[in-house]
Amino acid sequence: MNKQEQQDYLDKYKKAKEKGVPFFPDIIFKDTIVVFIVFIILIALAYFVGVPLEARANPNDANYTPRPEWYFLFLFQLLKYFPGNLEVVGAMILPGLFITLLLLLPFIDRSPKRHFMTRPYASIAAIVVVLGIGLLTWLAVNEAPPPIQAAVVDKAAALYATDCANCHGQGIVIPEGTDLHKLIAAGNHQGMPAWGGDLSADEIDMLAGFILSPNGSALFTQECASCHKSPVLASGNPVQLQKVFDEGKDFPAHKDLNTPDWKSTLTPDQENALLNFLAAPDGQRLFAINCQGCHGEGVGFSGTKEELRAMIEKGGHEIKMPGWKDTLSADDLNTLAQYVVDPEANSAGSTMFGKYCAACHGDKIPAAPDEASALSIIALGGSHITMPVWGEILTAEQLDALTSYTWDTSQGVGVASGEKLFASNCRGCHGKFGEGGPNPTFPGDMIFPISSSEYLKTRDDATIRNIISQGQPDYGMTPFGSAYGGSLSDEQIDAILGFIRSWEANPPSVSPPKAPPVVTQPQELSASQIYGSLCAQCHGVNREGTASGPALDPAQLRAEFDDQALHDMINNGVLKVAMPGLGNMFTDDQVKKLVILVAGTETGTSTGSGTVPKPPTNSTVSFNDQVLPIFQAKCSMCHSSATTFGGWDSTSYQAVMTSGDNAPEVIAGDPDNSYLMQLLQATNGAFMPPTGKLSDEEIQIIMDWILAGALDN
Repeated sequence: MNKQEQQDYLDKYKKAKEKGVPFFPDIIFKDTIVVFIVFIILIALAYFVGVPLEARANPNDANYTPRPEWYFLFLFQLLKYFPGNLEVVGAMILPGLFITLLLLLPFIDRSPKRHFMTRPYASIAAIVVVLGIGLLTWLAVNEAPPPIQAAVVDKAAALYATDCANCHGQGIVIPEGTDLHKLIAAGNHQGMPAWGGDLSADEIDMLAGFILSPNGSALFTQECASCHKSPVLASGNPVQLQKVFDEGKDFPAHKDLNTPDWKSTLTPDQENALLNFLAAPDGQRLFAINCQGCHGEGVGFSGTKEELRAMIEKGGHEIKMPGWKDTLSADDLNTLAQYVVDPEANSAGSTMFGKYCAACHGDKIPAAPDEASALSIIALGGSHITMPVWGEILTAEQLDALTSYTWDTSQGVGVASGEKLFASNCRGCHGKFGEGGPNPTFPGDMIFPISSSEYLKTRDDATIRNIISQGQPDYGMTPFGSAYGGSLSDEQIDAILGFIRSWEANPPSVSPPKAPPVVTQPQELSASQIYGSLCAQCHGVNREGTASGPALDPAQLRAEFDDQALHDMINNGVLKVAMPGLGNMFTDDQVKKLVILVAGTETGTSTGSGTVPKPPTNSTVSFNDQVLPIFQAKCSMCHSSATTFGGWDSTSYQAVMTSGDNAPEVIAGDPDNSYLMQLLQATNGAFMPPTGKLSDEEIQIIMDWILAGALDN
């Protein structure tokens, strides 16, 4: 712009300004009026028309396609032309350059011309930009994809394809009576891995359902997966599952959900396939759901497996409840009746229910309309429960699984028996629910939980099975497998493993066990105490030997070994028989005294108070040398200062004589009325220890000690 043009422009601006109106207040007033009118229009639109809102965000809705507002559509359309790593060009670089150009435009274009006709380049550029934004917006609207349809993913089929198809191909023929859930979880089948450590119980059920009913899996994905993202298989009564189909839209859980009427949309074969998939046969769960309320933990059955299946399939058997009128007092009957009618308000009846009723009813308290009806049923008993005809309710696969599980429990194998085997063999060290505690074999040591989520997730079935079978001598755990000198068969070890795995859904342990306030130090133990707490577990309290260790005959030991050889065996252990070495736990002097204890001196005589207890030949029985070692070997794992089951502590004379829920447990001079002897001899209906009755010699030692006055000697 030259000086003449600049002067002309200023003159024209001055004349226009003289003819115009002032910016304030005239122009400001007009702008205010326009803004106010627009504001009123917006309020009216919001009140009378409203703002269209979409449905509440649902993260499970895979059919929703998120889209930007209309004024951003051009930018998102632009991104389609810059895929992958080029996205930054369309999203940031180009828009950034355009905005920068707008900011610099006043400094770049200094032409005095204002009419668009006199500014062809600027006008054409603006038109191109506006048309480009309009075109991109139009393309975005017309090219918008329909709502995304969730890809049908059959999770069960995917699991099968990932974990099973490599070996089994497209399908598996399952032999009759196979508990498929157990087989998948435990493995141990022609090299098949144990999937229990990698898959959840629901995933295993999903696989079992798919293998037995692959069409049912696809039907579940088609008909149910839109609401039930993760099928809860075998967690409901099959009768209830059948109601889903029978009641259709009237099924309580499906009301107002616009569910199809599957009775009309599915064929009978499809309905059966879907039902099979939803209730994948798992014997233990089927028994717990359908049978445990009447039969408790298991069914005693002496017939064949085929007869058992026929009995379950045909059903119709009545269960006769005994009349308790002549057994219980009137007060006890009333207490039970009140408890049945209202358990929460009459908690005093819980103990009685557990004692007299739980064997049949389990933890399911039967319902009664009123106290009088409950009292009549309890007092008179009679036929009050009829076994359903399970052949009309369960599928053939479910009947097979239920029969197999029931048969296993009646034969002493399976998960139910695993609980009993765990109580007999493992509870003393690991606790009732695998919670751990003080190590009875290593004084001062703690056993950490085996029922925690961390333990169960990081140990597969093969590892746990090997630990049980081969033991961990370095930690004081002897082998339990019969192949390694233990007393348990492979089936029994599998049963214990199954019981341990049953904790996985709801691990009982969430924190390490607490150490007892006072812990006996290893160096404080006498040779007799060391033998009673460690050696007697395998070699027997009286050196008589057990299934886990040979008898220790002093004459035979002395014929084969000298002091040094015996010392080395005890000190270093014997690897081939999994005997732990004690040298890292006890002093050399303690090991030497233990040698004398088990084999006497090289001249053939035993010395010291550490003599291994033998059946008494007279009325003088030593508590410290004969009775206490028995308690240490057979009782202290449950009855100690740290684990006082029944309130009784067996670790010292004072505790033996004064502790216990029925104290005194020992009545000096009167073994018949001593509660301890009643339990040991099973004369009152119960017996101790739960791992198995003491030998006759051990019982005689304790009886002679009580007859002699139960002395502290």
